[in-house]
Amino acid sequence: MSQVGFIGLGNMGAPMLGNLTGSGVRTLALDLDRERMAMVAGETGAARARSAADFAEVEAIVTMLPTSEAVSSALFDWDDGIVGHLRPGAVVIDMSSADPTQTVRLGERLRARGLNMVDAPVSGAVAKATAGTLAVMMGADNEAAAEKAVPIVETMSATIFRTGALGTGHAMKALNNFVAGAATTAACEALIAGERFGLAPETMVEILNASTGQSFVTSNVLNEHVVRRNFASGFGLALYAKDVRIARSLTRAIHHPAPVCEAVSDTFDAALAELGNVDHTRAYEYWAEQRS
Repeated sequence: MSQVGFIGLGNMGAPMLGNLTGSGVRTLALDLDRERMAMVAGETGAARARSAADFAEVEAIVTMLPTSEAVSSALFDWDDGIVGHLRPGAVVIDMSSADPTQTVRLGERLRARGLNMVDAPVSGAVAKATAGTLAVMMGADNEAAAEKAVPIVETMSATIFRTGALGTGHAMKALNNFVAGAATTAACEALIAGERFGLAPETMVEILNASTGQSFVTSNVLNEHVVRRNFASGFGLALYAKDVRIARSLTRAIHHPAPVCEAVSDTFDAALAELGNVDHTRAYEYWAEQRS
């Protein structure tokens, strides 16, 4: 592949770009934070995009941005519009955590311009983004586009799950994060209750991890970031709340009653309204105070 564009150089995007560039792929990086773009490009060896016209030679673009709106804006609104410079048949690989219904609409807009889209959101947080071992959920309507995307995505991942049509990857990511969010809220609620009854939080986590209450949250988050009060998981509360909100929107769009999803989303939104975009593990402090 002659060149791959990469838009979005945040906590996840920067190491993902590093793995893509480190695999030998020639990359063109863009972030609206010019200082960050210069720093990440220098660290990874990627070229820096100075105008939308710079994307004329790329065969694929990876987007790793916070929302569906940000993805659309980056493609259509930056400079004079990146999509207007892409060659016919170019593939947009959206690895963001986005709204699946908006992904379907964006795919239609791109298809009208002779472009293809694949949604390929990721799971594994910053550690796996750095190691290049992310799990990827890939949806696509066009098999040729998916085939073009796979070797690019493989440089950043350990596993690629083909989920079905365009938008199903983003749907699966939102539902996954709802399940993880439910585990987070339940685990924190249990810790708060247990501590107030006299249980040591370290003992609680040890028992949870040896029992049926074990989850990714109990094994990888509670001790390091909640019990020890480090609160530095690298995943912001605003993004977590957004992902669960997407899952709630999805269940509403298909008229599927989902009371647990509604409750988890409300719980995250309340913490976000009070704390702002802190590390998501700090929600524990708010929940503990709220339940006092």
